[in-house]
Amino acid sequence: MRLSTAIMTHPAREDRARKLAEALPELAPAVIVDDTEPGHGNLANALRAWAAVEEDATHHLVLQDDVVPCDDFTALVHRAVAARPDDAISLFCEWGSRSAALVRVAARRGWAWARAVDMYTPSQGLVLPRAHALAFAAIEGKNGADDLALVEYLRRNNIDNLVTVPNLLEHDDRLSLTANGFQGPRLSVCASPAGAEPDFATPAAGTGLTRLPYASWMRVHAEWFYCGASHDGYTWLGDFGDTRLPEGFRKADLADRFRADLAATGAPLTQTVSELTLFEYWTVHFALGLVQPERLEAPPGPHAEAAFATAFPGLFRRYLPMAAVDALRGSAGRLAAAAFEHGAAADIERPHPDYWASENREEPR
Repeated sequence: MRLSTAIMTHPAREDRARKLAEALPELAPAVIVDDTEPGHGNLANALRAWAAVEEDATHHLVLQDDVVPCDDFTALVHRAVAARPDDAISLFCEWGSRSAALVRVAARRGWAWARAVDMYTPSQGLVLPRAHALAFAAIEGKNGADDLALVEYLRRNNIDNLVTVPNLLEHDDRLSLTANGFQGPRLSVCASPAGAEPDFATPAAGTGLTRLPYASWMRVHAEWFYCGASHDGYTWLGDFGDTRLPEGFRKADLADRFRADLAATGAPLTQTVSELTLFEYWTVHFALGLVQPERLEAPPGPHAEAAFATAFPGLFRRYLPMAAVDALRGSAGRLAAAAFEHGAAADIERPHPDYWASENREEPR
């Protein structure tokens, strides 16, 4: 396996891209500077970056200029690609994404992989096999966002997109050049700590799952989203939480359990966020445990606490000062983890047919 690398950048940030390239001498990245007219998105430059596959490379990595590699980045990337040579490998996903929910599941289980299940491909750092890098570089159309074009290409061609757990990249979250600043800070769901040694031989969290419980940072309430194999099944809006919770586990049934967990975390959360909103946050993590295909017997993995601690910042980063978010992330993370464990221990059929694909029936739409 041989990896070639490109960094895509804008003229205003070329100096940052050059510094990033200098920090990765083993990868010798090519720096691809956007030369398109403003207002057309970053896709044209992304296609140039994906076309920059070296002649003898088996895989190609494209980095954006605002990423921060983890310690031992080059070696870990090579290990990840060697373990999943046929897949699209995202090295980062942001803490408020749908994919982040599955990263937390993977971290809880001690796994090194989670499915990417957003409306876009996490593309701050992405590895593709050579053939797919070149095929994507040759698609028609040059306007728009690269992450939207990538997700369509990958799902239309049945290419699995997985996220490393922990993330091998962090986001140096500065002013967005692609009009994403309104989203608030977008940091890693589970950044790789120094000395991390992921076991890339593990399964991927969410494999076979067709319905994901998730609370969007845009709406802040529990919803269910399609996350199966069909690209056309994915939507920006989901179904309300109660519509897919099983009998006996609707919100009215869960209220006392929620209040007990909330009481155990202490008062600061309810002094900052309404109990109504915290119930949505708790419910979505209970549902995330509920959809696990079997009960979880093993203790939490080494990155579980850190991954659940980003759930609150991921959801509330637009609505609260970051100082308040940072002060609450520990207690809120414990609340989310407790909800998840309750859901994972619930006495229901597993894997539940409402949430999982079966070889003998159509996936739900």
